[in-house]
Amino acid sequence: MFIYRFVTNFFYTLFSPFLKVKFKSKKDRERLGYLKHEFKDSVWIHAASVGEVNAIKALIGELIRKYPHKDFVLSTMTETGHETAKKISPKLTTILFPIDIYHIMKKVFDKLNPNLIILVETEFWPNMLHIAKKENIPIILINGRISDRSFPKYRRFRFFWKPLWQAIKAVNAQSEKDARRFIGFKFNNVQNVHNLKFCMDLPSYEKTKIRKELGYKEDDFVLVWGSSRPKEEMLLYQVLPDLKKKIDNLKIILVPRHLHRTQEVKNIFKDLDPVLYSEMQAIGEVVIVNEMGILNMFYALSDLAIVGGSFIDFGGHNPLEPANYGIPILMGKYHDSCNDSVERLLENDGIVISDKQNLKSDIIKIADDPKLAKNLGLNAKKTLELNSDSLDKNLKILADLM
Repeated sequence: MFIYRFVTNFFYTLFSPFLKVKFKSKKDRERLGYLKHEFKDSVWIHAASVGEVNAIKALIGELIRKYPHKDFVLSTMTETGHETAKKISPKLTTILFPIDIYHIMKKVFDKLNPNLIILVETEFWPNMLHIAKKENIPIILINGRISDRSFPKYRRFRFFWKPLWQAIKAVNAQSEKDARRFIGFKFNNVQNVHNLKFCMDLPSYEKTKIRKELGYKEDDFVLVWGSSRPKEEMLLYQVLPDLKKKIDNLKIILVPRHLHRTQEVKNIFKDLDPVLYSEMQAIGEVVIVNEMGILNMFYALSDLAIVGGSFIDFGGHNPLEPANYGIPILMGKYHDSCNDSVERLLENDGIVISDKQNLKSDIIKIADDPKLAKNLGLNAKKTLELNSDSLDKNLKILADLM
């Protein structure tokens, strides 16, 4: 731990002039520990990004309702996660997660004075864990998971992490596989309470209404590729001529995972005159969504949802969001970051796992068979309902710590 603190402090000192310029806005200065909020005691919740924030929205809502005298603070790593967090409740304080430098993290602890820290999934930050352990502040890990990619890294560096993990008093794992891994690493009070992402509190949409508002016709076949990553858009572009021959009134909506790639994606489809959502006056054959936080609206209006980050090895993104709207889901074979969700959907015939070679034929198969498409969507929705006990289980365990 001493070496980690020395190295991180050294690089912080070296790059501090650059960081002070980069984080010059009032909001960004939270990264450096300058918080306008101060509490006598609080419950500090930390989630990385939009997916994790969406997974705990229902849980946070229940905690605020059940413990109105408590101050709840939610920190996020990403700006988009922060924007999503701000919409949860006016009673929730939201901040950007500070850089994990000891003196910065200590400054945040002194401002928040947490008496409980709730970490979502696998948000392990050494200085944060060290200070919590030193000040005897209990940490509970909810929706805990250790991915196939992370598992060997944690095992290799167990000597470093093991003393820090002692700060974590309980682990609510999201699957039996994850629970076994946490137990193998000697975590305390590990339970499999299933995946909170099955209890998502997502906005509801009236499919016919939003399609009409955006200009899509009833007989249009709308394919939404959500959270697309580099090279995946090209996969779709290459099969698009054949898809158009087989699927009448095919309309494509692309929602890149990162906004800075908008122009790159637009260039791939330039011969089809793609329309940017922010400039859309009439729908085009291809629409590229260049705004954050509205992916679920497009999933809700679609006839087929393709979940990105899964045809190229990026670990995949959350397939439960389209499942929430009863939409047939197609996903690639790279989904280690959401294995449990995919396995549950597969158990109930609520998803089709494809690959680069079969992408075209799988899309056509679903588009050609309305009964198959409908059953896939219904089964996906049913999967959420069958696994909706996670919220109550988490609340029961948290009650002892609150």
